[in-house]
Amino acid sequence: MAKSFARKHKINLIDIQVKMEGELDTDGFTGRNKNAKMGFSKITSRFYVKADNTEQEIRDFIAFVESNCPVLDTLVNTPEFVTEIYSNK
Repeated sequence: MAKSFARKHKINLIDIQVKMEGELDTDGFTGRNKNAKMGFSKITSRFYVKADNTEQEIRDFIAFVESNCPVLDTLVNTPEFVTEIYSNK
């Protein structure tokens, strides 16, 4: 997503990497602690950007990327979840 919008935002993007890290208490999904959260309690994204732009221009661009990212939107604004089961019996 970032690569597709870089030129429009006048970012001379040479390289970009995004690394995600999550905090997860495995006691939640293993059932060892009924009070522990089942899923991630924190997700951190780290952007590694190589571009011929000022730091502020890069920060503004990453803010745009985050505000238009379909993955982030899905995590923050939980979609409707539908389960369908098909059996061959």
